Amino acid sequence: MTASFIGILAVMENQISGIASRAPWYLVFAALVFTVTVVFLERNDVIGRVIIGTAFALAVVSFALSMLTTEGVIYTVRNPEEVFVSRLVLYFLAAGLVGTGFGYWAINHWREFTSPRSSDTGEL
Repeated sequence: MTASFIGILAVMENQISGIASRAPWYLVFAALVFTVTVVFLERNDVIGRVIIGTAFALAVVSFALSMLTTEGVIYTVRNPEEVFVSRLVLYFLAAGLVGTGFGYWAINHWREFTSPRSSDTGEL
C-alpha cells in the first residue's frame, strides 16, 4: 500500500514515463481478478447481481492498485532522494498500514456484504 501512495505522488508529479508499455499488464491483472472473483463467488452460490458487481469493483480496484504500486516502485527506484530523504515515506507508511488493516478486515468479512441477511440483527 505504501508503494501505491508513492505511485499517487508519481502521477501528481507527472513522473510516469513509459506507462503505455506497462498498461496492458495492469489490464491483464484486472481481468484475471475479475475472472477469479466471478468463478469463486459463483461456486459459493452468491446471487448473480452481487457476483458481477463485486467482480467489477474488485477489477477496477486491482487495476488502480497494480498501476499505482508499480509506478510507485519505479518512482522510488528512479528518485530515492525524493522518497527516503524526506519524512514523506513515514506518512505513506502510516497510510499503507491503515490500508493494510482495512484490506485484512475486508478479506475476513466479505461474506457479510455478499450474503443475504437472514434477519434484521445482521446475522447471516
